[in-house]
Order: sequence, then C-alpha cells, then structure tokens
Amino acid sequence: MTYGDGGGAKKADKKASAAESSYKKPLPNATLNPEVSKPFWDGTKKHELWVQYDRRNNKFVFPPREVSTGDLTPMEELEWTKVSGKGRVYSYTMVYQSVIPAFNEEVPYVNATIQLDEGVRMTGNVLGLTEKQKTNHELRSNQRVEAVFEDVTPDWTLVKWQIIDDEDPPAPPSKE
Repeated sequence: MTYGDGGGAKKADKKASAAESSYKKPLPNATLNPEVSKPFWDGTKKHELWVQYDRRNNKFVFPPREVSTGDLTPMEELEWTKVSGKGRVYSYTMVYQSVIPAFNEEVPYVNATIQLDEGVRMTGNVLGLTEKQKTNHELRSNQRVEAVFEDVTPDWTLVKWQIIDDEDPPAPPSKE
C-alpha cells in the first residue's frame, strides 16, 4: 500500500493505473506521518474499522495520534483495536453546492459526523438515501448507521456510512 502520494503513484500494472485514473475525487493525504494512520488504512482495505485504544485511560482514540489526548499516552501504548463499525448520526449537513468541483455530480449528498458505539467520532458520507429522503431531510440525529467501504483505487478504500435498522426494541410496559 502506498501512503502519502494521494494514490497517484505510478503503477506497472495497467489495470491499477486505469482504476486510479477513473477516480477523480480527492484522496486521503497521509504525508505528515503515514505510519501513525497506516493501521487504520490497512484495516479499511480489509473492510474493517480499526481505531487506537488507550488502555491507560480506558478510551478509544480517533483520529490516529502519536499521543493520546489528556495525559499524552505515547503511541506505543495505544493499541489498534477492531471496532464494530456501528454508531449513530451525531450531526449532519446536506450538501447542495460542493466547494470541491469533483463532488458536483453527487449533490445533494450527506456529510455526517458519526459517533461510534465505542465513543469516538468520525466523519463521512451517508449513502442509500433516496432523492426524496434527502429533499425532505429524513435523516435524523441518533439514527443508527454502520460503516461501508468503497474501494476507490487499488491503494485506497474509503469509509462511508449506511442507515441500519437495529434499534433496541422498547421495553414492554410494566403490568404493575
């Protein structure tokens, strides 16, 4: 896997080059310290969601960091942990006019902050809404979602979200 080149590295494999050239949207840029986020991106390639876990403070950490917030637990003590990939919509916006021209063909689209069941928040697009649902703003805060993975180039897989129906059923009324 290539990090830090935005997925544009030259490939000997013509099929890989064709796939890369067909994807025209911006790709993640892991150039500052690619080793910090490498386990996250390796997980996405396997269609798994991995985040750091700070055992000392009993909390998950995202985005990937060299030290945990708070007491500055060093990266060596942060354990990469596979998480459920499920969560709730914390907040969202409906994008009607993209500031990035490559996304113009997708408007309107949903960009959401998702709070994972493990507590950390991630951002991404929510897929699967009909035009009517988008127009009527039928997505709501606390709606359940799960991660889905889009293999956009041979080197990059992006995390997106889809609505799921796994709400806990309400408790039956008490007969007392």
